[in-house]
Amino acid sequence: MLESTGHSVVLDTVAVMAVSDELLTIERVAVLQRVGLLRGVPGSKLVAVARLLEELRYAPGDVIIERGAVEDWLFMVADGRIRVHVDDRTLVESGPGSVVGELAVLAPGPRSASVTALEPTLLLRLRRAPFEELLDDRPEIARAVISALAQQLQVVADERAGVAG
Repeated sequence: MLESTGHSVVLDTVAVMAVSDELLTIERVAVLQRVGLLRGVPGSKLVAVARLLEELRYAPGDVIIERGAVEDWLFMVADGRIRVHVDDRTLVESGPGSVVGELAVLAPGPRSASVTALEPTLLLRLRRAPFEELLDDRPEIARAVISALAQQLQVVADERAGVAG
């Protein structure tokens, strides 16, 4: 027992374990620096983004996004691997630094694909409302997001036109 509070050490150990499972803000910033969507945003500016993120853990086989679901958040992979798919057809497998659902945070609509964890996976979720406030308050982040999305659209346009990237 602790003398000052009368709480058992077991309770304090559980609290420490819960805290240690979460990433520190600086660790979240390190993850964000690997995310293409935020390319070019200085680390000091990413602290504001890091504080808005929710951490979610998934086991292998867990469905993260269900095709057709209407949601308004995106996920960034901090650790682990995910599979983006339509039914049994895999569109892409990706790992740390990748983003899924980026269009839903800008314009919510039915998800075009499902996402499933391939291994133990830690995702950082960013919801639409705080993301919009962030874009309003931090124009440099808004510019970086617009630039990254424009580059993604250019890649898709080039692929459809038969131009090699």
